[in-house]
Amino acid sequence: MEEREAGVAVPGEGRAGVRGTLGGQLEAVRRYWWVVLAVVWLALIGSVISTARIPTTYIGRTSLIVSSNDRSPDQDAVLVQGYVTYFDNSSYQQQLLSKAKVEPGATVAAQAAAASPILVVTVTSTRLERAQADAIQVARVFQDDINQVHARTTAAELATLQDQLDSAMAGGSKASQAVIVGLQDRIRQLQDDQVNVLQELQSNGGVSVQSPSWMSNLLLALLGGLFAGVLAALTLAKFSPRLRSAQEVADKVGLNTLVELPAARARDAVSLREQRLRKLANVVRARLGEAGVVSVTQPRDGAASWVVARELALELATQGHRTVLVRLGGGSDSSGWRIGGKPAEHAEPAEARAALSRLRVGPVGGLSVLDLRPRSVGAATNLPAAEIAKLLRLEPLAGSFVILETPAVVDSAPAQAASIAADAAVLVLDPQQARVGEAREAMDVLRQSGAVLLGAVLAPVSEDHSPRSLLQDGHASRSDEATLDRGWSTGTAGWSWWPTSTGVADASNGSENEAASVLEGEDGRSSEGVRTP
Repeated sequence: MEEREAGVAVPGEGRAGVRGTLGGQLEAVRRYWWVVLAVVWLALIGSVISTARIPTTYIGRTSLIVSSNDRSPDQDAVLVQGYVTYFDNSSYQQQLLSKAKVEPGATVAAQAAAASPILVVTVTSTRLERAQADAIQVARVFQDDINQVHARTTAAELATLQDQLDSAMAGGSKASQAVIVGLQDRIRQLQDDQVNVLQELQSNGGVSVQSPSWMSNLLLALLGGLFAGVLAALTLAKFSPRLRSAQEVADKVGLNTLVELPAARARDAVSLREQRLRKLANVVRARLGEAGVVSVTQPRDGAASWVVARELALELATQGHRTVLVRLGGGSDSSGWRIGGKPAEHAEPAEARAALSRLRVGPVGGLSVLDLRPRSVGAATNLPAAEIAKLLRLEPLAGSFVILETPAVVDSAPAQAASIAADAAVLVLDPQQARVGEAREAMDVLRQSGAVLLGAVLAPVSEDHSPRSLLQDGHASRSDEATLDRGWSTGTAGWSWWPTSTGVADASNGSENEAASVLEGEDGRSSEGVRTP
């Protein structure tokens, strides 16, 4: 076995470099489509309720203008901008509404007409007959407030000039005629002075009706709901404890995904599955070289590790490589392997060389199977963890690709020992069961023990096969063999992947006693097709 470097991983599907890709985000939105739909419905319902409660309003307008003597309109337009700011001040508007005696609930606003010196005053009311009258009254009150200083100053100056004019006219002298003419000109100038003065331009500016738009409100609610729903879906996907895709494995666990097997109901599932299994076999072969040991495990008990190990072994053997599939009791068969467990039976542990008596030929050429699972539910392990490394060094397994199907690595000593003894380990995750915490713990266990973790394999097994249909009392039923085992028909007499509750596999073309003699050998002798050390 080649020298290993712990923690080395090869690039694959779902690697960290593709985090945040559009495809991953779209997949998250598709997975949480119900969240998007719920948010959109809430937004639409809210829009309908709010639109139905919005009353029809009427907007009355009136306009004022600043037209100063000897000043260009653009200069007066700058002044109008200041009047608009003053008018829109909230504290001043309260006084303005009070002086104008505008009914409660009405709102007022002022704006400049483009870049002109025209000031437009609007009043929004729920009553048609009040909109125009209130607009005129508000404009006149504002006009008086702005012009009162100018009017007061002008009136005082006119009173003074009028007194002077009356005195000059009372004198009746010829010298006073020039003074009288000058005073009259001055009075006319003051009366015509309109500098900085707001003047009424058009009092009846008209009334417009503003009704709530169902179309625009619903469209805005739909767009806003979609945006909020997508954000909610992405947030849920980010903080969800589930691992449903290679993208999430990379983002949440930081582990490369070698391949992602399609679900049975996916489009082109068969061809995609074969293509990705071929890719997985090529990755393993490239990493190990001509021969080596791969541990296939998973964070929790289930059928996913067995499915991947079986398919990987079959693919390697189909490619012409001598392959041995070693079953250490994954899935629900691993009850007797748990650390700290108390098995129901206390049989003497078998040695590594004695365990080779279970080596059988597989259904395809170049494939052998070594089933080391307990022969009955709750039985003690047939091979202790200390013997696993010795087993892998024995001659019948040397020079072959050895695929170790192990129990859950977190709480299984043999699984950890197998991963340490192997040249590389593959962590299988079932998207229907995998959790972030479990995957991180399994990854830490593997790396801390010095195992070389190639990456993850996503295998959606539980969505196609429920645990009840897969395992009955810790073992699969005969009806599930065709579903689980691709191409594993009885290539040899009495071949079966799953031992029965009695510890002996059923024979496909014989009675149960004949199957026992085929697999175990009569009188301790090896049966036909059995490889013995």
